[in-house]
Amino acid sequence: MSEAELERIQKILAAHKDKDFVRRILDPDNSPSIDLGKGFTGTHLMAADIDDETGRWLVYPTIVRINGELQRLEPNEAMHHAKATGEYIDFEDRKDEAISFSKNYKRVWGHD
Repeated sequence: MSEAELERIQKILAAHKDKDFVRRILDPDNSPSIDLGKGFTGTHLMAADIDDETGRWLVYPTIVRINGELQRLEPNEAMHHAKATGEYIDFEDRKDEAISFSKNYKRVWGHD
């Protein structure tokens, strides 16, 4: 990943640092997690999809906090939750950027 792309991801996260899922991305060691099975845990898991109502590309977590507890939702249910709570990042018509962000955001941790 280029330095410019990493910087872009960091700027997007910084611009949305008020969102619960972004805070969990930025501070995974101090965030709650849930068991994903096979020895893995998760704090957020990201998805990107087009909102059929607006035609805008949204990036949102499929692990969400409901009543103080993390729950893993199916993508469709997670998108509905994200839209109801504001827990998403709107990429407008930038499909490729939304998909890239949803796949590469963990690189802020130094992962490839």
